[in-house]
Amino acid sequence: MTYKEFLNYLEKNFDGYMVFMEKATEFQETKNQNRPAKSRWKEAKVQKAVREMWNKAMQPLYDNLKREIKSGIPYKWIEYIEQHEVLEGLRDAMADLSFGDVD
Repeated sequence: MTYKEFLNYLEKNFDGYMVFMEKATEFQETKNQNRPAKSRWKEAKVQKAVREMWNKAMQPLYDNLKREIKSGIPYKWIEYIEQHEVLEGLRDAMADLSFGDVD
């Protein structure tokens, strides 16, 4: 499974995806409001930053799974993810997710 396929799988099957995106959007919007007016980002750039946060946050999980699964076949990944309750563990992590205070 490629990283892009992995992200697509999570976005469709992981209910914590929306939680992450909401928290990351709130974080980026707050950060943007704290910028000087002339330096504020347009909404598209804020959304791009949110997307990059998601991609970077999921990379270590993908790397760990790739080491364990040792196959590029998507159904092998899905079997492993389901058998090892990866999404449940990720859901627990999302519940406690905080991006910290914005200066």
